[in-house]
Amino acid sequence: MELVLVRYYQQHAEASASAEMARIALAYWSDFFCGATVAEVTPARQREFAEWLKAKRKPPLSDGYVKRVLTVGKSALNRAYREGEIDTVPFIIPWQDGEAREQTLSVEESAALWGAAESPHERMYLALAYGTLARPEAILGMHRSFADLDRRLLIQNPPGRRQTKKYRPTVPICDFLLPWIEQASDGPLVQWRGREIASFKTAWRKMRTAAGLPPGTVPKVIRHTMATHLRASGVPEAEIQGFLGHKAYSGKTEVYARYRPDYLGQAAAAIDGYMTALRVSCVLESKKTTH
Repeated sequence: MELVLVRYYQQHAEASASAEMARIALAYWSDFFCGATVAEVTPARQREFAEWLKAKRKPPLSDGYVKRVLTVGKSALNRAYREGEIDTVPFIIPWQDGEAREQTLSVEESAALWGAAESPHERMYLALAYGTLARPEAILGMHRSFADLDRRLLIQNPPGRRQTKKYRPTVPICDFLLPWIEQASDGPLVQWRGREIASFKTAWRKMRTAAGLPPGTVPKVIRHTMATHLRASGVPEAEIQGFLGHKAYSGKTEVYARYRPDYLGQAAAAIDGYMTALRVSCVLESKKTTH
């Protein structure tokens, strides 16, 4: 079983966009099934594995996380079968989905988050998160050279990177975000001492605590918050899906649509409206603290 996990990581997962998640999941599989054969990965042992996973941390790992770990192992076994390395693939039990995360930030909570951002790379991360609705890993991969300032477009997908199910769209640079990109140095937009940042987790935890947000608040809450705001503002669903990298403007449709002057224009305007309200809230909060 161990060889199946190692080969899957080395020959597939290591080069994927979800390499870090795969590495962690495979380590869990390796710890629990240490010394086991593929034939010993029975449904009964998998259920024990799932319960073991849930008890690994406090608070317990969520059902959604456990399901992702099981899915990584399933992918490793399927790859080994396709490559002729094993004769049969054990049935991997389905696990229940975790509860959908419904958390969004109020304007006041967003203002508190901005107030907690002390370093330039923290503020740039927030600017891109609120201004593009991009996923955290996409934000960290954005470079200054991805911006077409003449057309006011920001390309999220790096040259040479193959698009995955988590599509990285090209989005308009809204008024709020433009000066952030214009004034950015060459190289990664979110950088520390001129270098790309591999993870924003430590900075996020610090900001989250300083802002008084719940411990379970994750960086993707900004993406969810802004998508919810766009819907509440009456932005057409196709434009929202375009910003999120879903179906509406992905692939060939996006290639041509992004050169229209009004490309995702209502979504960009709604983002600017939110950021105007956020700036007002920040000003009011700063006045409170000085009295």
